Amino acid sequence: MASVVFGTCAAIASIVGVVLFIVLRRKPHTRVGAYVSATFLFLGAGMLTLGSISFAGLESAALQTFTPEERATAVPCNAMVLGAEQTNKHNGRYIWLLRLRVTPQAGSPYEIERTARLTSSMGERLEKGNVALTCLVAPADHTRIEIPALA
Repeated sequence: MASVVFGTCAAIASIVGVVLFIVLRRKPHTRVGAYVSATFLFLGAGMLTLGSISFAGLESAALQTFTPEERATAVPCNAMVLGAEQTNKHNGRYIWLLRLRVTPQAGSPYEIERTARLTSSMGERLEKGNVALTCLVAPADHTRIEIPALA
């Protein structure tokens, strides 16, 4: 969600920068203002674009929640937390990188890395490792998991 907001703001800033530059550049007494304002707007748009890319990376690696239809077809599994590492803070909650060993009921175990927004106490508990959590895994895509305890 945050990546969409940042990306939209970047696109709006780029459009405003182009329009403002074209309008202000036509008159000799506003030409310097056109270059200055366009420079700052394009720098801001670039920063917003980098924020959008950063949040998109976090969102793509995050633990996902399933729709009710997906939850009905999901396979129960266990996720053993092998380790957790605190990355940064967003809206008062820390974002943790979790290394998990997922063991579906029917199938062999595999390891994945996911990010999750956790409270500091939950993150510290998981940081020690060897914590088993119940989870659901999508039958078609084993990389999509949902852990209700961390939602």
